This record gives sequence, structure tokens and C-alpha cells, in this order.
Amino acid sequence: MGFMAILTTQKSKSVAQVSEEKLIEIIVRSLGRACPPFPAGPGGDCAIIPLTEKAKFRVSTIDSVILGRHFDSSCSGSLAGMKLVERNLSDLAAAGAKPKDALLSLFIGPNVNLAWLKDFAQAVGRAASRAGMNINGGDVCRVQADQFSATLSVQGFSQRILTRTTCQAGDRLFVTGELGGSLLGHHCHFRARVAEGLWLAQQKSTTACTDLSDGMLKDLPGLIGKKWDAMVDTDRLPLRPAAQQMAKKDGRSALEHALQDGEDYELLFCVKAKDASSFAQKFQKQFPLTRLTEIGFIKKGKGLARSLKDKQPLLGKGFSHFA
Repeated sequence: MGFMAILTTQKSKSVAQVSEEKLIEIIVRSLGRACPPFPAGPGGDCAIIPLTEKAKFRVSTIDSVILGRHFDSSCSGSLAGMKLVERNLSDLAAAGAKPKDALLSLFIGPNVNLAWLKDFAQAVGRAASRAGMNINGGDVCRVQADQFSATLSVQGFSQRILTRTTCQAGDRLFVTGELGGSLLGHHCHFRARVAEGLWLAQQKSTTACTDLSDGMLKDLPGLIGKKWDAMVDTDRLPLRPAAQQMAKKDGRSALEHALQDGEDYELLFCVKAKDASSFAQKFQKQFPLTRLTEIGFIKKGKGLARSLKDKQPLLGKGFSHFA
């Protein structure tokens, strides 16, 4: 099958060819096993979800993908749908929560390709099922031509919540995976670190956690809070090969890409200093395929990320929606 664009000039291939009722039927069918039967699934004004979890905390998040912002017209429906689910799951992973239920809202222009939309919904269903999460219902709304966005509201559960700004002086700073160059493909080809996040929440030595969605230089200050500084050993940052590739093209260093690009969807977290060595060994035994790197430590300060080499603030900024 060749490339399928999200927008079409042919009405016979667009969502405009079907009624709202038929469109919802197609979407629900495409979501597959992720949609439970009514009343827990689509079919009424509300989804009625039994309270089966005995966890201590209920955790909620919401995130979107928007054509022209989070993906472009070269992105397949399958990749866009996967990204919608996984970026929500990454938030739950950072909280140490297990995903359970979700509501899906779609805002669809009349010239959106119906086949592309099917691929999108199928990918949402596959990613949700893989995570053990139900799509319980949602909303469909028509918007102007050439527009498409989707919003997923997810609920999960946890016995212990990982939070930001709860680190202490001396804590060691760790990151999973690799960083930088996400625009070369990673931003649409990733899996949220849900299993790792659940495991981190079970470890008493984990003191704080966040996911890297907007770039290290934006997310790290949010992790540590206003009264601590993070001393970062930039030589130890795990660079993604794509960061090196982008550096050759645009003249910015691979380090800048690792610190600022965003959409890494890795976990950045703090561990008590006395447990750091044994913690790293336990983590690698539990997740042998997940790269783990200790990149620095926490000290009293003003909420800054500083270079361990010269103690100066690391300059630059991450992604901002309104910059």
C-alpha cells in the first residue's frame, strides 16, 4: 500500500461521504478490542465504569495531537494514533501509574481522508490494548477544512505516586534511553516507559520523577523545584545518533539537541545518594534492554540546571507552546 495522506480533495474518499452516526460506528469498530461493550464502552451519554481497582491513588492526564503542531501531513494515521496514546502514557509513567480507562475526542475537518482516520483509530486501539487500557467513549466534532486534532483523557491507578520537586540535596539524577534529534523520527516512533515508571514507584529510593517531553532544559527545573540546583555532567548525557545527525545539518551541537529538542519521552528521576549504585544494578537487571545513565546530582540552589564542569547555568530553552 502506498502513502496515504491525511487530507484529500476527493469527497468520495473523505469523512464527508458518511453520516455522523456511520462515522462513529467506523471509529468504534476501528478501535477494536480497546472498546469494551456498553455500558462501560461507547453507546450512551456516559461510560459507566465499575470500580475494580484497589489502588491508593487515581491518576488522570490529558494530551492531544494536532495536525501542523505534533505531526504533519507526511505522518501516517498509524503513527499519529500511536503518538496520541503513548504521549499520554508517558505522563502516567512519570507518575508511576498503571493506565486503565480513557476518553477519546476527535476534531475532524470535512476533507480528512476516511481511510487515514481508520488507520489512526486502529493504532489508538492497538496502543491502548497493548497498555491494558480501555477506550470507554468520547466525542466527535466537525471543524474547518484542513484541520484535525485528537485529545485523549486517561485515567490510571497507583499505590505510590511519583511527583516532582520532592528531591533532596545529594540525590543522584538518572535518565532512561537516549536524548536529542527526535524530529528525525523518534517523536513518532517511541514507547512510553510505563513498566519502568511502575517499577520506580515501588522503589523507596526514588524521590522524584518526570518525563522528558519539552526538553531537558525545560523539564529538569520542573523536576527539582525552586530550592535545588541540578549539577549535570554533560559528558555523560546519552546522545541519540539522530542528535549527531542534526548537529551536522544545522550547526548546533549534539549536546544542544539533547538538552533542548524535546519529545524524547524518557524518564528523568532522582534517587537517594546512598542507594544510587545498588539502584542502578537492580534497574538494569529488571530492564536489561532499557539504557540507564546517571547524569548528575542535586544540591541546594535556585532551581537551575548547571554544568558540572564550570558550575555555570546551562543556557538554552526547551519547547514552549506559546514562544
